[in-house]
Amino acid sequence: MKEWQLQGWWCTALRVVMGVVFIYAGTVKMASPQDFADSIATFQILPAWAINGAALWLPVLEIGLGGMLILGFWKRTAILGILLLLAVFTLALGQALLRGLPVDCGCFGSNTPSVWKEWMALTRDTLLFAGALLLYQKIVRLQQHR
Repeated sequence: MKEWQLQGWWCTALRVVMGVVFIYAGTVKMASPQDFADSIATFQILPAWAINGAALWLPVLEIGLGGMLILGFWKRTAILGILLLLAVFTLALGQALLRGLPVDCGCFGSNTPSVWKEWMALTRDTLLFAGALLLYQKIVRLQQHR
């Protein structure tokens, strides 16, 4: 089997896993928008007037990008959107840690804020970002082979 075909198999698996993660995260947030808005507010980076809007549209964006990634519809655009979201999430968590803010990331539902959970969320987002970056590179390479 050709190398790019093998890469295509694990690339598809990674695409599906990432898509499921984003659909799940968006669905959990959408189920409780007020809790998610409260989580966003703890970061102290958005003006008060923008918090509710972000809490409403961000889950829709996550679900949409996750679905596009799973279905293979506009894969490159979907993974770029996910990379952008992960960069924002990672930066938001990093700045909260640097500022000593006790935040609840709200990534997969509402929890009690703790520094340990912040570090875990930052680590998870960094790993997801690395996986998404690798996936983007593979998608570009696979498209070049066709």
